Amino acid sequence: MSKIIYYESIPRELERLQITQKEAAKMLGLSLSGFTSRIASNKPITHWMIYGLANYLEPTKPRKRIKKYAKET
Repeated sequence: MSKIIYYESIPRELERLQITQKEAAKMLGLSLSGFTSRIASNKPITHWMIYGLANYLEPTKPRKRIKKYAKET
């Protein structure tokens, strides 16, 4: 099975995103104690929540445009 989530630690991922656990809990609609409890349980759903939060907070990368070559006349 390939690994979809490429980080090892939720607190380190939050640090990389430059947000606190309290801010992350608020964005996810959880209490701080509930969020820290979920982190401690280390269940896959918690990692998916952080993965989604990271994708939401990170700026989107511009897509490369494919140049269409004009027909030579």
